[in-house]
Amino acid sequence: AHIMNTIVGFGELEANGHIDCFYCHKNYQGCGVGKQIYRAIEAKAIELSLSRLFVEVSITAKPFFQRMGFSIVQKQEVTCRGESFVNYVMEKSL
Repeated sequence: AHIMNTIVGFGELEANGHIDCFYCHKNYQGCGVGKQIYRAIEAKAIELSLSRLFVEVSITAKPFFQRMGFSIVQKQEVTCRGESFVNYVMEKSL
């Protein structure tokens, strides 16, 4: 998503229905940017006849994906570069 030639968000749909690299610039959160990106991803998934979407999300992204109709499959603790954090595996049937 672009606003005035600035990239304010992006997302990636993998062939198996996994949503990866879903980001919205903090200054544009709550403005509908994420919803527009998600709707484009879901439309493409439907076009590709995918039956579900799934994503791993942070604590802060979890409410957004719940509003988009996703359910929590699993809460998990992940370690990256020696730091541990909680994220959630979520999915949505199409």
